[in-house]
Amino acid sequence: MWKVLLCLVCLAGTARADDAIATYAIVVGSNAGGPGQTDLRYAEDDARRVGALLVELGGYKTDQVDVVVHPTPDQLRARINALADKLNADLAAGRPSRVLFYYSGHARASALDLGKDELLLAELRQRLFQLPSKLTVVVLDACQSGAFSRVKGAQPTADFSFNSRQQLDASGVAVLASSSGSELSQESEQLKSSYFTHHLIVALRGASDSNKDGLVTIDEAYRYAYHQTLLATAETAVGGQHVSLEVDLKGHGEVPLSYPRAASTHIELPAALEGKTLVEDKRSRTVVAETHKAKGAAVRIAVAPGDYRVLVRHGTTLSRCEVSGGGVVDLSRCSRETIVTATPKGGGFTRPYRIELLGLIGGERRDAYTNTLEAFGYKEKFLGASVGLSITGLRRLSKYLWVGSAVSQEQSTDWTRSTDGLYPLRFAFAMTTLAAAGRAETAFGERGVLSRIKVYSQLSAGVGIGRTTHRDQDDMKTTETYFGPALTLGAGLLLGGDDNNIWLKGFGLSFGYQLEYAPVIDNLVGDTHAMGGHRITTAASYSF
Repeated sequence: MWKVLLCLVCLAGTARADDAIATYAIVVGSNAGGPGQTDLRYAEDDARRVGALLVELGGYKTDQVDVVVHPTPDQLRARINALADKLNADLAAGRPSRVLFYYSGHARASALDLGKDELLLAELRQRLFQLPSKLTVVVLDACQSGAFSRVKGAQPTADFSFNSRQQLDASGVAVLASSSGSELSQESEQLKSSYFTHHLIVALRGASDSNKDGLVTIDEAYRYAYHQTLLATAETAVGGQHVSLEVDLKGHGEVPLSYPRAASTHIELPAALEGKTLVEDKRSRTVVAETHKAKGAAVRIAVAPGDYRVLVRHGTTLSRCEVSGGGVVDLSRCSRETIVTATPKGGGFTRPYRIELLGLIGGERRDAYTNTLEAFGYKEKFLGASVGLSITGLRRLSKYLWVGSAVSQEQSTDWTRSTDGLYPLRFAFAMTTLAAAGRAETAFGERGVLSRIKVYSQLSAGVGIGRTTHRDQDDMKTTETYFGPALTLGAGLLLGGDDNNIWLKGFGLSFGYQLEYAPVIDNLVGDTHAMGGHRITTAASYSF
């Protein structure tokens, strides 16, 4: 089994070790789901990461790595044909070549699913095997997943990994598949990558360099990807995922796949460090590496220059270590905290509850009721604006849906009429609303600045309690109370509100619009005033 990664190493390693051999890669990623499939999130990003790593540490030149995202079958065929032209030119010049083909996306038992279209494995095999290369390596990260992870295939009974190895196996070809014949390939929300591709990249960054020679061979990379992928997926609802390898390489031996010693910056996890370890790029807030680090051997990971945070979980202790510009993680300078074992609230969401304080202002609705006031000589003060406050409590039910309740209080401006008495006549109305609320919200993007900006829509329905206050020329007050239905529809933008925040974690600020309708207040001539109207809102919230 370990032979599969051996092939991969052959491909990249020889490019640097022997400049007389031309090395090329086609790296494909497609998030698009076909009929009955959900779109993936990270397949295209995985392809970009693999392509960048081949240039950074694999010995490939930039123009030798063709990264193709979201292709149609015809576009992929065109890329393979273009590569064939290059290989034929090298062959005519007496220069042998080697090819790496990587694919991450949806698949069925006998085809790659590229959106609504498919490319049969039989055709892919024929096109790849016809390339005039000395060695062809095929890496396939495509299968299925369940509730915790995103589906990378369609039907468990027709597993892609097993069938692809059978259909692509041939002399001079290595096939590395992300899972065995009866298993599912999974994506990770935390890693923002597939488990397999993430751990393969970490292996090639040096985590698998067991003999510390600064080179990662296919054998080393395969063993690391196999064990780390299995450990990570054993904790998921879908279950363990076994990376598989089939290879027929005669006379190639162990060949380097990557050269982490060539990197300018490394993070070294010391021999004494033990536990589940995560390396985070602080600037981009992305996971660079996740590994189950064993005590007794140091691990070096090649990274780009920058500031990193290393999180180590061992038992009930979490250590946070800051690393700037690379170097050895200094355990004596790491902050430590106790992990409290508890069941996550709200179905597993980190911040499933939210409380929001909202302010609003807007003109009051004109209707027969207000026309009657004007007919009796009353005039509105302050342009007729109503102001109010609302407090809302929400609980998260899903990624996009929140439900809860709201209490609000609004006060209209005074209506006045001059008199010959000591005081003018003054009339005003107010409303208290008790309502159930439902909110849908989604971010503009999955990462970066756009992930911090959300658009929301909200519907509230409940009971409105209206009150009118009248003061006569002697300043004597008369009040009346009314009851009726109240409905509010709103929308707006929310900044922050979770751990991926612009300011403090959990705090958010929103700006929006809402339309209120509450036919609550009556007069003696049979007019009903529907309180509310158009409102501009702003709110501060805290999620916990």
